[in-house]
Amino acid sequence: MWERIFGSLRTPGKTFAQVSEQKLWKEGLLIVAIAALLQGLSSIAAAGNEGLLFYLDYLEQYLEMPAGDSLSLLTGSPASTIFSSLIGDLIGWVLMGAVFFLFAKLFKGQGTMSGMLGSLGYAASPYFIGAPLSALASLAGAAGYIISTVIGLATAIWVIVLQIIAIKESQRISTGAAVATYFVPAILLGILILLLIGVIVALIMTFTAA
Repeated sequence: MWERIFGSLRTPGKTFAQVSEQKLWKEGLLIVAIAALLQGLSSIAAAGNEGLLFYLDYLEQYLEMPAGDSLSLLTGSPASTIFSSLIGDLIGWVLMGAVFFLFAKLFKGQGTMSGMLGSLGYAASPYFIGAPLSALASLAGAAGYIISTVIGLATAIWVIVLQIIAIKESQRISTGAAVATYFVPAILLGILILLLIGVIVALIMTFTAA
């Protein structure tokens, strides 16, 4: 697996094609989970000393409290935040894979759902580098926070590029079709959200006027 992780960073096209052909969705799931945990830990580090002390205080309280009370405390802890992020990323990975897989069919995509999920999972590999670097940079004060933000943005862009390559290779479509498969659903979703907001605002204004 680690060889393919490095391959996704150096030669993503070849690596994603291999991952898709072998339908390595379980490895993709593991990579997404590890990347989510790294990002969660990075966010705690980005909070600085106050965030670390907050986490340690929660841990101390959790260990000293009875089981029933500690469960309620745990739901508001930084650990629960990381857990929520993990679940959110895994759900997002599945939903995103399903949307891309179905949309790629409009461009005569020939891949499988498992191949898509595996490729998208490996596309999260840059977080293995970006998250720790961002965490370390955030500890260097105000300047470090700016550097951390830049690293986070660069990592996110890197992941998007790899996701587009993953769509292309796993579904065996052109680069243009892969770009459309990635961005068009997001644009349509944005339009739908704006329409819903407009409807809600119109309803509120109607009831208020009445």
